[in-house]
Amino acid sequence: MKKTLFSTAILAANFVFGQMNLEHTYTSDSSHWDVYSDNSTSHYLIGRGNNTFDIYTANHTLYKTLTPNIPNTYLHIPELLKENYSISKRIFNTDDKLEFILTFINNQGGQRLMLIINEDGNIIKQFGNDYHSLYQIFHDAASNQNKFVISKSSGTNTVTEVYALPTSALTTSEIQSQNKNKLSAFPIPTSKLLNIMNPGNGGNNVQVYDVSGKTVLSKNFSPGEKNISIDVESLKAGVYLYTIGDQSSKFIKN
Repeated sequence: MKKTLFSTAILAANFVFGQMNLEHTYTSDSSHWDVYSDNSTSHYLIGRGNNTFDIYTANHTLYKTLTPNIPNTYLHIPELLKENYSISKRIFNTDDKLEFILTFINNQGGQRLMLIINEDGNIIKQFGNDYHSLYQIFHDAASNQNKFVISKSSGTNTVTEVYALPTSALTTSEIQSQNKNKLSAFPIPTSKLLNIMNPGNGGNNVQVYDVSGKTVLSKNFSPGEKNISIDVESLKAGVYLYTIGDQSSKFIKN
């Protein structure tokens, strides 16, 4: 009897898992991939290396190849500064072209470069090294307009810029993405202080890990703190992971 039940359970499990079929396989650089989907289409962005990206349609047919026109000393960093809006449509422009937010870093001097570009490689907006990776896109109901907010360093101060966009609605996927909390910090790279924006996810402790998974720093903070500063000057140069609650992100120590 037990053997029969066991066999039945295996058959049931195989039936359930059998409904999940591998549709297609992509190979990308640095594990970089992103997906955009709306009511009429889907697109996959696959990093091909050397700052080149392939865009595929829903049936996995190559749609376009995107190669941003940037200095060859800059490298794309998909996992370090992960953008919520890496692919969108009709947020920054009113046309039907895909839009991309991609962040690059100068492998010689550590300077950052963030581009908002369309699928043809045309630059919509460029942000330089002083700008933080923290930004937000939202719909301003009072003006019925989408807006883009980003901060940058200016001496010892932080300057926050608000850009009015030419569009007036966010698609469902962008609204859902907007409502997700995101860990953000600045400056990246940093040599001394890392300033982390409190994600408000209920956590009250920051843990910093090296590439081996070892905890190298830990700091408690109060839920009301908006900016959490951690002194990382003693850390060796390299890439580190930091976590608050169930969220995590990475930063570079110079």
